Amino acid sequence: MKCVSISVVLLLLASQAAWGRDIPLLRDIPEDVPELVGFATGCSIPLNNGLPQPQPLFLIPDTDQFRYPSTSSGVLTLNAGETLELACSAGFSLYPSETSIKVACVIDDQFNYESKMYSFSEFSCTANWRSVARRTTSRCYNDATIVEIGFELGARFPKILDVCHDEVTFDNHYLVHEFTPANAGFQAGVPRPGWIQGNFYTGVTVNTLYTVNTQRETIATILNSQSRADQLVQGTDNGIFMARGHIAARADFIYGTQQNATFWFLNAAPQWQNFNAGNWERIESSVKTFVASRNINVRVYGGTWGVQTLADGNGDHQQIFLDFDANGRRRVRAPMVYYKILHNEAQNSGIVLIGVNNVHISLEEIRRDYIFCTD
Repeated sequence: MKCVSISVVLLLLASQAAWGRDIPLLRDIPEDVPELVGFATGCSIPLNNGLPQPQPLFLIPDTDQFRYPSTSSGVLTLNAGETLELACSAGFSLYPSETSIKVACVIDDQFNYESKMYSFSEFSCTANWRSVARRTTSRCYNDATIVEIGFELGARFPKILDVCHDEVTFDNHYLVHEFTPANAGFQAGVPRPGWIQGNFYTGVTVNTLYTVNTQRETIATILNSQSRADQLVQGTDNGIFMARGHIAARADFIYGTQQNATFWFLNAAPQWQNFNAGNWERIESSVKTFVASRNINVRVYGGTWGVQTLADGNGDHQQIFLDFDANGRRRVRAPMVYYKILHNEAQNSGIVLIGVNNVHISLEEIRRDYIFCTD
């Protein structure tokens, strides 16, 4: 039996104008050009102002693996002559008939493709990527289904997430993804897309379940008290409502294409907004700093556990769901806690971070009902 140490925490080349895009032949280069000593011999692409838009996928050539920065600097670096595969779902602006090209680093942001020189930002797609969620035959907790979220690229499927999704209860138990020091230098300022339901959650419109008015109506039914529901779910102005809480935060992923792919309801659960934008956001940010400062690679298991309860007018606690009726339908549970497990496989060690998803309980209740283990 393997033992894992676990800690638990509650809580620029010549001007293009001079010679166009044609790369000079070796015989055309004067012999008396001095050797460049101490100058950059590769390419550097800052993620926040140097990437093409719409953005292609950046891949290790001929694989389904993304090519990432090697540090937390937020700069993608390549050696001179190193190749990078770019992929667009509907072709490139420069080459509309091509969905995948391999470009070679020359210097700075200059890349060679088919004996022409281009700035890296010129390799834009004709359209934004749309991610895909596909069911697998693998099973997980409570006979739920493993769903992969990624991008269809012919026979390849560059993936960002595995999700354990229950097609009966509509619960998203946990998900798995990778984390490296590069994640701390993620692309910032990516516009938020809309949420995606796809062909999951049959029979319901998940967006509607999350509206404040629907939350109030549902909780009023569960607690048999509209006044109590109005007290518990107040509105978006003060954050006392349940948001579509990312299980894996969009800022947990490096490129804008990947961040947009986190907006599947498969990667969400009901989360009180004040917790979402408060303690849990601080945990999410701290994880990136932790991994980068220690220069480690970890596998992240993020998930939800338990069913949150709220007191009705009589003081009796009732379990909370967003899809509920008096005839027994209880789906899309409001989790008791959110958690993240960071597993360093190289050192066989890890840490567990737990956040209490309830803004209506006291410290006494947390100490009584939320202590999962003692150190």
